[in-house]
Amino acid sequence: MSITRSKSFRRAANPDVDLTTDNRRWQSITSSSGQQPYSWGLSEGNVDARLSLGLLSTLFYTDNVNFTTNDSKKTETIFEISPILKLDIGDPSGAIGGAESNQSEYYTSLLYLPTFYYHLKDDVDDYAQHFLGEVGRVNELSRSVLRLNYDERILASSENTMPEANYTLLEASALTDHRVTQRTTLRGKVAYRTISVAQAATSRAEWVGDFSMLWELSPKTKLGLGTELARIIYEQRMLGSQNYQQALIFLEWKPSSKIGFTTRTGMEWRHFDRQPPRSLMTSLVTLTTFYWQAAEKTRLNLRFRVSNQPSVVAQGALYREVRFGPDLIHEFGIHYYTTLECQVIRRRYDSGRLDWEPTSRIALGYRDDSDKANNRLNIELYVQWHRRERSDLLNATLERTQAGIQVTRYF
Repeated sequence: MSITRSKSFRRAANPDVDLTTDNRRWQSITSSSGQQPYSWGLSEGNVDARLSLGLLSTLFYTDNVNFTTNDSKKTETIFEISPILKLDIGDPSGAIGGAESNQSEYYTSLLYLPTFYYHLKDDVDDYAQHFLGEVGRVNELSRSVLRLNYDERILASSENTMPEANYTLLEASALTDHRVTQRTTLRGKVAYRTISVAQAATSRAEWVGDFSMLWELSPKTKLGLGTELARIIYEQRMLGSQNYQQALIFLEWKPSSKIGFTTRTGMEWRHFDRQPPRSLMTSLVTLTTFYWQAAEKTRLNLRFRVSNQPSVVAQGALYREVRFGPDLIHEFGIHYYTTLECQVIRRRYDSGRLDWEPTSRIALGYRDDSDKANNRLNIELYVQWHRRERSDLLNATLERTQAGIQVTRYF
């Protein structure tokens, strides 16, 4: 018996991000990339079985625990603790080809992370569960993945969950990539997801299909065409259903090792089946990212997104969301680093309501190893700020500041 480590670096990020994907901190800490430290493992031929055990704990103070208006806000100190259980069988890969792509053709990756919340002032307890499971196959020509994702989101948490993201997500998806020629790849994804909220009227089910073709024009440039189709069905029948189709163009451009640009941009046509009837809506949608490696230890990322989403706050409403924000990371030697994340969100609802939500987070961190596969201890001191302004109500501005410490420990 010996501890083994994944040698694959073919999966550095979520391979199937779409226009409505939000980054979740628990997934970034314990991603399915196979780069987290392992506690135990064994090898049998070319197949490895590896287990990660860890603990994620956070202690933070907030001046508005329930994210309410100033006349009713309450302060609170909250302790969160999350056991980390991660099992990899085979090599959790995510890309086609490359020198390493024949390591283990099949793989299974399972992550379970329950979170327990303890309110120290009001003696309130709560919990949420997070699960991410994958079964996949990858070789020189193709990649196929079956995925199950379950994520419970709580408003009063260190994740700083926004009201429009305060729901429980269950998603089952199947994804495939196939390299037709050396420079041409076909891609398809089908997903079924449910969005469940406390106010069941806005709970809904979604069927989504995503299909595209990508061409590698040069080692630095990829171009693609694709489409996304979806049907959205509300649990409450009076809210009806929605269908949309998107025609998309994809571009990946890396002029140098220090600069990169990607975009997924196109037109959306959305149909409504409800009373009173509503006409066809046509709009531009995009997800555009840019990164700049300013120095060896400094990296800047910019993200811009425009999308249309059903609201979980305003019953039956659709909002058009524009998001823009940078995040910056700078390393001080091997062990210390700092991060700065900022984001401005504008939501315009079809009811006429307009919301602005600026957020920011600054952190100072320590890690015992800069290599994620060997980093068993990570400590962050952070402060984050969140504000929401509404145009349709007076004295409806919400504001919250959190300050705390987060410790991730792998055994």
